[in-house]
Amino acid sequence: MSHLLYWPGRIFFYPVGNTSAICLTEELPPEHKADVLILGCGDPRHILYTAYADASITNEPRKLDVTCCDTDAAVLARNTLLFTLLADEGAEDRLSSIWNIFYHMFLDESSLSLLIEQCRKLVPLAESLDSWKEGPYAHVVAMCSSDTLSEIGRFWKLWLGTSNFNAKQAKRFKENFQSGIKNVRKRCEDGVVMTSMRSAGPLAPVALFAASEHFKRFWMTGVTDDGSPDTKPANNPNPTFAFSLFGDEFAVHYGTDPISGFHLAEALASSGLELTNKTASIIPKVVQAVRQQFSTWCKAVIRRVQNSSASSASLVVRMYAGEALAFCQALRAVNASAAHTPIFTAPWRRSVVQLDDTLYSRSAPSPAPTSFNVIETSNLLDHLGLQNLLTVTIPLLSDSPSSTLYTEALLPVGDSPAQGILDQVCGDLSTFSLLLGVVPSAYISRFTTRSNTAETMMQGLTGSSVNQYHERLAWKHIHFGHPSNSLHEPELSFSETQLARKLFDIYLKMFSDEDLSKRMAIMSFDKSKAQRMIQSSGLIHYSRRSFALLLAHIKTKIHCDWNKVISDLEALILQDRTLITGSNFYQETACQLYLAGFRLPWFSPAHVREVRSEEDPPIFRAWNTVPEVVAVVLVVPRHVIAKVQSDLSDVGTPILQCEIRVDFKHNAFACISGSFGKLEVSGEGENKTAVVVEDRAGINGTSPLIVSFPVLSTTLIYTSGGTVGLAVRSTLATGGLTQKLGLEMTLFKALLTDERYAHVLAKAPTTSNDTISSECSLEPPKSDAKRQGHPIRAEMDKSNMQVQSLTAHVDIVDPAGEASLTGGCAVTVEQLSPNKAKLHVDQYEHVISFPFPVDTANAKVRIARKSKYVEKQVVAPMTLTLNVKRESKIAGNFRTAFDCGVPTLWSMHRVSLDRCPTFKLPKSRNAFNWLRPHLGLSFSQRERASRERGALPGSTPDTFVSLKDSLHCLLVSAAGLEGPRQAEFALWNPDEDEFYATILVTDIRLDLGSHTVVADSWIIPGSSDIRNKLKIAQVLSIKTDAYESEAWRHLLPLFIERCRTWKHKPSCEYLVQNSVPLYPGAGSDAKKVPWCSCGMGIGTDVLKERYGSTSAKYATRAAISPLFSVSYMDKVGLNMDDPAEPLSTGCVACGKGDVPLSACARCKKVKYCSKDCQVKDWKLHKKNCVSA
Repeated sequence: MSHLLYWPGRIFFYPVGNTSAICLTEELPPEHKADVLILGCGDPRHILYTAYADASITNEPRKLDVTCCDTDAAVLARNTLLFTLLADEGAEDRLSSIWNIFYHMFLDESSLSLLIEQCRKLVPLAESLDSWKEGPYAHVVAMCSSDTLSEIGRFWKLWLGTSNFNAKQAKRFKENFQSGIKNVRKRCEDGVVMTSMRSAGPLAPVALFAASEHFKRFWMTGVTDDGSPDTKPANNPNPTFAFSLFGDEFAVHYGTDPISGFHLAEALASSGLELTNKTASIIPKVVQAVRQQFSTWCKAVIRRVQNSSASSASLVVRMYAGEALAFCQALRAVNASAAHTPIFTAPWRRSVVQLDDTLYSRSAPSPAPTSFNVIETSNLLDHLGLQNLLTVTIPLLSDSPSSTLYTEALLPVGDSPAQGILDQVCGDLSTFSLLLGVVPSAYISRFTTRSNTAETMMQGLTGSSVNQYHERLAWKHIHFGHPSNSLHEPELSFSETQLARKLFDIYLKMFSDEDLSKRMAIMSFDKSKAQRMIQSSGLIHYSRRSFALLLAHIKTKIHCDWNKVISDLEALILQDRTLITGSNFYQETACQLYLAGFRLPWFSPAHVREVRSEEDPPIFRAWNTVPEVVAVVLVVPRHVIAKVQSDLSDVGTPILQCEIRVDFKHNAFACISGSFGKLEVSGEGENKTAVVVEDRAGINGTSPLIVSFPVLSTTLIYTSGGTVGLAVRSTLATGGLTQKLGLEMTLFKALLTDERYAHVLAKAPTTSNDTISSECSLEPPKSDAKRQGHPIRAEMDKSNMQVQSLTAHVDIVDPAGEASLTGGCAVTVEQLSPNKAKLHVDQYEHVISFPFPVDTANAKVRIARKSKYVEKQVVAPMTLTLNVKRESKIAGNFRTAFDCGVPTLWSMHRVSLDRCPTFKLPKSRNAFNWLRPHLGLSFSQRERASRERGALPGSTPDTFVSLKDSLHCLLVSAAGLEGPRQAEFALWNPDEDEFYATILVTDIRLDLGSHTVVADSWIIPGSSDIRNKLKIAQVLSIKTDAYESEAWRHLLPLFIERCRTWKHKPSCEYLVQNSVPLYPGAGSDAKKVPWCSCGMGIGTDVLKERYGSTSAKYATRAAISPLFSVSYMDKVGLNMDDPAEPLSTGCVACGKGDVPLSACARCKKVKYCSKDCQVKDWKLHKKNCVSA
């Protein structure tokens, strides 16, 4: 395992989700099949919502193939139960009972009866993979391995077994269940639990009381109350909440609330509640809305799975029970044609991953996906660490521009989102992304269409008491827009010395917990902060195996002399004095690097033979051949564990590690595997093997603890007279254990030669003899294919902290180009897009693609006329930064690419407008006007200050602020926030006196999955001949300067593409011109329409009666939404005491800011950007205009 081994003292059960459902396909073009991998899947809310909200361009829904991985088989057992219930005939009539089974901790008699009857059907099907495949649900739910089916079936048997309890057993079961619930109530009775508040999105402030009150009621009654008079008494414990990975002890997480996984804004948007509302009357309405959402989503699933076969089903869900990191490595091994995967299924398990050969082999008739265009990782980042997560998931991400890898964090890291992401990536984000090959899409675009204003509002309402901050990142391949073939990617290289220094810097940050000076610094903080830091000090994610895996992944992306890189890196590690305890892990570092395929200059099979001959260690005397790496196994007697078991559990989840000590030498090993059971040993020498008979009772059983770890054989040769032990890793959180365990924190130790407890094997022990060693090489598959892209060299800055420049090397091989070059012609460079440039050598042209945005204007061009090559060095190319500043040219931030002839969006999620509900803003003066602060929060604090100051003479125009102003104006006016609703808009460049687009807004809708709003709009070309035929009484003109006009030209096609329900024609102008938008650089030229004509006139019946046939002919539907600042790039937030703050800084008529404003001469209360706006607004303003 690459992750550290935590003591399993307390494992929580997460039966339902704690964040609202998202549409898993929101980044995919509707033409593409969705191969989805969900790691740490939890409940199936994302799948249910995707089945409902997924966009389709035909009458048939998109094929969804979803692979779900969760370490707790109880979660998968519940999910499988749900899908089988939905696949049965008559499921729609039983949705009320299905809701109860899935979300209630206590059941009425009819719901319990349905659960038990379903278990009776499922238990026989779980006897074997064959019996499952022959059953009625195999076309809907597939099992990835027989072990998974066995584990899932075990829980079905446990649930079914409760129906056979005698009176005494039933009473004890109910009492234990109620006791577990009571303990959770006691834990939370003095606090305000806001788990579900974030699920209300922009309505989060209104949901504060309702969320807290519903949580209390749920844990008091065990049910959700929708106020229905027909509700049946629920007195029976729900078995699906009673059993989990923790056994039969109640382990449901204390933050569990059934409504958290749904979209509460739908119930609250039109409610008219005040911000300080504390009435309970809204709770039944919220529950009704949530249950209706569940019912609607389930019906979408039912339509997909009923009356279908394995070949025709448009939804297939695959289940895998095991650790996410191990599963990903297993899938990668399948891609590399490995017969079996030499990886343990999960921490505290000794079985290795063995996937179903009929699904996961090259010869499978209908193979399961092993690469994915959507990878959802939930908030595993909090539990596994970003480095561990990315290094195993990136290789599984399909090589497509639309492929997206999602990460979520709930636990805040650092003092700000910006510091948090730097801590997570262990350094500079740009350099990290170059090394790994993926980048957060919003980091390049500088905006996101997904809002997390709920987090900002929760912080504003509760201050420092908030211990969570939900941040969701969408990662994409850095070579976006290049041909969908890795061979066309530019070959990226680094200086070996610079790369080694950068990797060493990452090493120091990954293992910063070993820096004792940082521990001491914690004590200088104030008491509350110091306490938080102490509690989090035990949250360590990385072992030396993590680092080796990271380097192995980087090796597949970066071309250089890796032998020199590793040699330099090893020297830096040996010389390091920053990590005081780091030297203890040197032997493990060397071992893991060797296993990852890196060759250390001093280590080889010949070296092992030489050292063995010199030392003649007794530990290897019975061995004919000693391999370079062996496994050490330690059996810790149960009575030793029993003495400290409660102490370990009281600490929580302390980290265990093994140690080899001899004389003054101390070698520590954090990459260890553990399990409880009996070790059966046979054979001698290198033929000595061991099998573990697992005790599934785990820490609650009676068997000894068995741990193992890989080690270089030379390490054992030099320390064979020493001891091997199991210890607790020392952190600030485990300090209390020193009184019982001593300063060395040792739980148990034995001589390496004492075969009662210690064994040295050629292979790590597993649960069977016929599997491959679990400590095998981590080396990635090699590729002999030569990349066709031009080489690019990265240069680090003086501090070696971040990339300073990228240099592209272009060989001129065209005869005409060679002649021109040697003849002394001029060489020029033209910027085509943020990450593309065109090299001109007389008539010869060559497009250079860079992995990241570059600054061609400041490029240095080195010309070798005799050698016939050109080097284009882009100085300070990394226009990416966490220090956001004003920019005038932002059109390149709105990126698109073609994927199999279909436009793909970079940083704008797709929406199905007809699945987005409409709402009506309440008219009550006391109602909380939630939309106003929500739209205001699209501006960062820096941008709001910029709007308030206005543009200074000679300063760089801030086009993002201007663009957000225009969007703000459109959405505020269309929603009727500033008077009568305005539905007709025109984009106008006064400098050219051109109207280049007309926008008609028919509705403002809730984009529930992204916690924001979207204007259901229709865009019409702005040419005068079309505009004059429109039946529009009054249009609100939105002024845009030249820079903003160009930004709109790039943005409008994206707003159209994101909600497309039609196919692009073979004659599509995008394909003909190979450009989105059309005519880039045309600014506000109304005759050069930037979007294609494929969608014009489709679905426009809603416009005919209101605006005439011309509008219906030329209009194309679009989804216009706010563009939010990126929280880790620009500080976001809004003073809740003044929710109108953003509006007060702009023109009252059009909302524009960042321009000079003039106050009304009479009242001095409102401001306008021009006389035209003042005149247009007079009819509304004169009613309130009172002389100052």
